[in-house]
Amino acid sequence: MRERQPSSGGPLPLRPDEPITLTIYLRHRRPVRRRPGSGIDLAELTRRVSHQELKDERERVLKGPVGQVGRLAARYGLKVVGVDFLRRCMTLRGAACDVERAFATKLMGVDDIAGGRRHCPARKPRLPRPLSDIAHAVLGLDTRSIPLDQLRGHAGPNGDAGLYPSEMARLYGIGTAGRGAGQCVAILAPVGGYDPDDVKAACRAMKVPVPDMVDISVGNGRNTVGADAIADREVALDVQVVAGTAPAARVAVYFTESDQAGLLAGVCEAVHGSRARPNVIVITWGQPEEAWNPDIRKALDAVLQDAMRLGITVVASSGDDLANDRVPDGMVHVDYPASSPYVLGCGGTSITLDAGRTKIVGEVVWNSGRHGTGGGISTFYGVPAFQSGVPLPDSPNDGKRGRGVPDVAAAAGETNGYRIVLGKSEIVSSGTSAVAPLWGAFIALINEQRGAALGFVNSRIYQAPQMFNRVTSGNNFDSFFKLGYEAAPDGSWNACTGLGTPNGAAIIAALTAVA
Repeated sequence: MRERQPSSGGPLPLRPDEPITLTIYLRHRRPVRRRPGSGIDLAELTRRVSHQELKDERERVLKGPVGQVGRLAARYGLKVVGVDFLRRCMTLRGAACDVERAFATKLMGVDDIAGGRRHCPARKPRLPRPLSDIAHAVLGLDTRSIPLDQLRGHAGPNGDAGLYPSEMARLYGIGTAGRGAGQCVAILAPVGGYDPDDVKAACRAMKVPVPDMVDISVGNGRNTVGADAIADREVALDVQVVAGTAPAARVAVYFTESDQAGLLAGVCEAVHGSRARPNVIVITWGQPEEAWNPDIRKALDAVLQDAMRLGITVVASSGDDLANDRVPDGMVHVDYPASSPYVLGCGGTSITLDAGRTKIVGEVVWNSGRHGTGGGISTFYGVPAFQSGVPLPDSPNDGKRGRGVPDVAAAAGETNGYRIVLGKSEIVSSGTSAVAPLWGAFIALINEQRGAALGFVNSRIYQAPQMFNRVTSGNNFDSFFKLGYEAAPDGSWNACTGLGTPNGAAIIAALTAVA
């Protein structure tokens, strides 16, 4: 993570009595030696449990580790102020000098990029035993913000000749699946906000009812509409695509803090919190895999595993920065969390319409030169079981194969993009940030028709690739290094658009057949 130099005073040691709050994410204490995404891994995670069953299991399994952390805290003069078994989470509080002693480091105050003073360790902390054996992540030792050009949204540039989200859904045959009654779609918003009046105006233009909406603040996250115009466009796009596609579904917007830890806390609240209980979660923010704190990535994967067990579908956009994901190192990168084997990754296409603008007559990989769909081969995740029969390409980085990104796609290009209302004016937006909520809302519609949540859909869709419109041309090469992936002329899976774009009628027939 990058850090700007302090504007004044430079790094200074914290006062010994400075209060510090730590959040510890515990591992599941059952031995976990299986590879993420392997057949045995996914088979175990797709066995459904209720929130209460999961809570009871956690209280039984984590009783010992919670006691160990409590004894460790007492040894160093720290106080346990919260235990959440369902989230595998403990909160500790204590003086800076005691935290430094426990983690063998020195905490320094620094000027933060977002303003104000934060703190960070002067040297790499050392996890005391038994934390190193039982914790996924210890957060609160470094409270600096991540620059927003790293944890970034995936709403692409403004475009032209746009369609309302409801019209886009009809083009793909999605609108025939219902209206989403009884469903709840969660949207993660680490930055920005939305204006309810914009949502009302967009719904009037689309001739759909305004959805029931709830704002949920996580940590210090708030609906800060007006503070960041680009982020506001991201949130408006997410909300209005869901509203236009599944207008009877409830929309829960989780406003989180603007860093990796904040996103983790937001997903955790969406999965385990009781305020909304969504059955679909939409994530349109991310970073290249390599930019993630490994501990936070592992902790987020653990929450995504819980989502699978609870029957919640998680969709994530694959990014708008082509195969290099805006990393100028002459290599290709995929975006996380779309690269997690527990997520449905969503890529982008460019569409051509007929004269009446009622039918898609051409569809290629979205690549406008500077922007285009992310996708590729994961560095951190092996080939998941659901992709075992897919002709995955070798990564140009090391010649190896791993989890292929994305799984599915839909329109994301600037031309024939998504017409939304922002600041009381209509604009046309683009990007894979539109694709993830489009797919998320589509899954909510299917849930409604089935009378039961689909949950983890990846294994099902890879068994029936005929449900998709194949994309056979285009690439996500960046314009400088000329590295990336191409669509296959035979229409097989590719690292730009995955299996392809939705053939709504075929998907509805296949996925609503068994409730």
